[in-house]
Amino acid sequence: ENVLLQRNLRVSKNYITGTLFTFPTSFMFKCDESDATSKGLQSIPGGEIQVPHCQIESVERLNLTPSGTPLYIRCKTFLVLKLIFRREPDANEVERTLNRLSRPVSIEEISVLNYRPNSVHCLASQRSGWHVFDINIEYARFGVPNSEWIQSFLNKEYKLCPTYPTWLFVPSEATQQIVVGSAKFRSQGRLPALSFLYEPTGAAICRCSQPCVGITGNRSEFDEKMVSCIRMANKKGKSKIYIVDTRPKVNAMVNKAGGKGYEDVKNYIDVLYRSFPIQNIHVMRESMAKLRNTLEMAISPSAHLSGVEESGWLSHAKVVLNTAKFIAHAVSVEGYSVLIHCSDGWDRTAQTSSLSQILLDPYYRSLNGFQVLIEKEWLAFGHKFVDRCSLLCRNPDEISPIFLQFLDCVFQLQNQFPTHFEFNENYLIELYDMLTSGKFGTFLGNNEKDRKRQRLSERTFSIWGYLWENINKFINPYFEHGAEINTDNSQVLHPSTEDRDLLLWTKMYCRYDLCCEAKTALDIDVETSNELKEVTEKLSEADFGN
Repeated sequence: ENVLLQRNLRVSKNYITGTLFTFPTSFMFKCDESDATSKGLQSIPGGEIQVPHCQIESVERLNLTPSGTPLYIRCKTFLVLKLIFRREPDANEVERTLNRLSRPVSIEEISVLNYRPNSVHCLASQRSGWHVFDINIEYARFGVPNSEWIQSFLNKEYKLCPTYPTWLFVPSEATQQIVVGSAKFRSQGRLPALSFLYEPTGAAICRCSQPCVGITGNRSEFDEKMVSCIRMANKKGKSKIYIVDTRPKVNAMVNKAGGKGYEDVKNYIDVLYRSFPIQNIHVMRESMAKLRNTLEMAISPSAHLSGVEESGWLSHAKVVLNTAKFIAHAVSVEGYSVLIHCSDGWDRTAQTSSLSQILLDPYYRSLNGFQVLIEKEWLAFGHKFVDRCSLLCRNPDEISPIFLQFLDCVFQLQNQFPTHFEFNENYLIELYDMLTSGKFGTFLGNNEKDRKRQRLSERTFSIWGYLWENINKFINPYFEHGAEINTDNSQVLHPSTEDRDLLLWTKMYCRYDLCCEAKTALDIDVETSNELKEVTEKLSEADFGN
């Protein structure tokens, strides 16, 4: 009891008195009723803040103050709480408890096995959410299997590649020997496999990991044949294929010194190699840390803007979007198939493959299609959610906001094309929050094999069922319904990646910041005023038939 919460970190002595409760799966700060009434705490619904332990990013004890011992709690959802305890032993005990509960080492220690929906109807819905994705239905949607592409059963027991899905789609001309040989030549066994077929041009988007070339220039005739099979599977007969390496060239060269590397185009027939400088997980983690530090500091507006720029977060998003734009253009305009990889093919590859498909196919801009896309490109093809989102306590060097960055890029597209997405930005925010909450089993496990081994579909609930239960909050009222599948290039999106068109996602990163909320409202008013002024000027200049 008598715990102080500093609600606005930029205003000293802005305290609220309340009681802190710790539960097995979460902690809650409940405002004293008299304090909540006197201070008008509309920003704290119900006068309480409840945080799942899984969403705690860090708990730091600060220097002793005249008011007591402060704990600084950072959450993955960008909530920051500064709690001040009158007694130092209380602060020590809370610090130990929260650090222990926020660092589970197994799924048995988090709330996922204890979570229960509010009603029988919700329970049934969240159970059925596990059946949102069927890989055969998804590939049949764009006409696969066909004479050029077939389903391979070589990974049925995850022996070919343990981080890939059970069922893979490969060129019909690729023999078993070619498929197995290519897998042996690729890092982690992540061989080239089909992600998407763009029917208007017959061009394909495939994904894989880097080849094991090394400084000695190792070759694999099977891998070279595999790439040729992908190139020749284009039913429109285009003679070339792009290999898109999503790493800075220097990173690829360093990997080459370590026994891996990048393709030597002299060894591959009709291959065009393109490198895009998307930075690695460590750079992205540092960039987000800089952004968070800027947003949490009490600084002037000009320092705020320069801090956001210096974090590099929007610059990194720009490179990711530019890579996706290139892939979409290659497939839809040039008609060339594209093979994407980074190092191991589960981070930058997932980002750019997903975003390029969103640009190409309006189905992935629908609610159901977006879920299918995440199931396919992120879950089935093995993005390491447990490690990257720190869902379990493992190597801190593996933590990185890769999926969050993808959602940010989707937000940038929503902002530029407000009528082209069936879901709003609240959907993206809720998806991220529920991912980090530890309530659902959808994103637990680093790959499909992990999730099956832990029987998560039997023991836990699906995040998709929960989101469908609350779908009314996520519908975009301005969405213009279009065709399920493109018949031409008319529905391909062409976003701008100019600096002026990429925005800080304040509703995600600043939603708990009272100062930022006021600033955002002011920005909206100014923007609206400028738009009205521009329209008025155009109307005054118009010649209405005179």
